[in-house]
Amino acid sequence: MKEKIKLLVITHSFPTKNNPVAAIFLLNQLKELKKYCEIKIIYPYAYVPKIKIFNPYYRFSKVPSKERVGGIEVYHPKYIMIPRMLFKLKLLHFYLAIESFFSYFASKKITDRIVESWNPDIIHLHGSLSESLLGKRLKRKYKKPMLVTAYGDDINRYLKQIPSSFLVKSALKSSNAIICQSRFLQNEIGKRISGKKLFIIPMGALLDKFKPKGKNKARKVLGLPKDKKIILFIGHLFERKGVEYLISALRLVLKKDKNILCCIIGSGHSEDKLKKIASDLDLDNHIKFLGQKTHDEIVPYMNACDIFVLPSLSEGLPVVLCEALAAGKPVVATKVAGTPEIVTKNVGFLVRPKDSNDLSEKIILALNKRWDKKKLLRRSKEFSVANSAKKLVNVYNSFLRKDI
Repeated sequence: MKEKIKLLVITHSFPTKNNPVAAIFLLNQLKELKKYCEIKIIYPYAYVPKIKIFNPYYRFSKVPSKERVGGIEVYHPKYIMIPRMLFKLKLLHFYLAIESFFSYFASKKITDRIVESWNPDIIHLHGSLSESLLGKRLKRKYKKPMLVTAYGDDINRYLKQIPSSFLVKSALKSSNAIICQSRFLQNEIGKRISGKKLFIIPMGALLDKFKPKGKNKARKVLGLPKDKKIILFIGHLFERKGVEYLISALRLVLKKDKNILCCIIGSGHSEDKLKKIASDLDLDNHIKFLGQKTHDEIVPYMNACDIFVLPSLSEGLPVVLCEALAAGKPVVATKVAGTPEIVTKNVGFLVRPKDSNDLSEKIILALNKRWDKKKLLRRSKEFSVANSAKKLVNVYNSFLRKDI
């Protein structure tokens, strides 16, 4: 039997028992990689005192120093986090850069112990900002090959802002190879970092989980009306997800078709603002804010909807679009970053970001068009997590054969 590759993953976003939806796409990929790899994860976590009074982060104080998630050992060195309520989100890149040093110093000891006792073959950073310092040190000290998976925010935001750009560039330049989620990110990295092996490997969707199933049956289970056309959004309720433009577009759609319901799944700091916008536009009867759902819980909503809409202002290559296609649903998405690499004329429509008029027009077209489900499913198979894992393993083996 072929010996499995020992893979040490360093990340600052991963599901925990207290937050099971965080970076679920990474967990799905690593579960698939378990067929080929032994995996350990270093996920530094903010220290939170176990005090309930005046502590909005109390539930995160219960995250242990070590846990198993999806059958994978996850270590949580605890570092000092700057409370988010103390600064504006536009300064997030600045505070994340500072916290990267706190995370680095908190993680050195446990990471050294794991590397020296376990001797991993590959170090894989998922993210290039907070992971930068620790990854560079491990590569230098233990002479291990290091890959970096670059995400949308890493390149579209943090690489362009000071001081976060210094850490992102440092990680990318120190890597042996860079995994890009899309051709768009590959091109953006190539403009700033030269002489690196760049591989396009999307995270991929779980095709076994997302499959076409009876729409009416799903609606009955969820208590959703059978006679409405349902639009679905799933994602964090942050400004960059563009949900306010979806709400404005819905008002325009309703002028032509009153038989519409929009389901919004997710949570985030913009939630109250978005609810107020919907209420001010008198859309309460046409929008359901359903809160955060687990990955398993969103499956029936995919089956229940008519179309999936993603109005983001910035993305990498959104896995949720692949999941919608796997469920046999056409998509309407903004033409940003890697999204056009998924959405073709056979599976959906692309719209201009921040343009509610364009978005409303494409939603109406998508709702009224007869889509070829076979083409939707065929497209989704190009972005499966199984394919992504196999491509990654090929890259890992190239390192071990010293082809790279």
